[in-house]
Amino acid sequence: MVVIRGFDFVPKQLTVRAGDTVVWRNQDIVPHTTTAKGGFDSKEIQPKNSWSYRATRKWRFPYICIYHPTMKGELTVD
Repeated sequence: MVVIRGFDFVPKQLTVRAGDTVVWRNQDIVPHTTTAKGGFDSKEIQPKNSWSYRATRKWRFPYICIYHPTMKGELTVD
């Protein structure tokens, strides 16, 4: 699980296995996204809500929040 709080992704880097599901939970008071170009896009995650992604292919996915592009994280799928 990745927690979104304080305008940050915690942890910033996460490694999972192909087939795993990753959940992002927004604990901030504003909406955020988790968007990896060519990989996944949560669209808008409202405060107190979450979004999940099933990692089906091995890859390294750098991602950002479209609304706050200084928020960066990375998902690695082994």
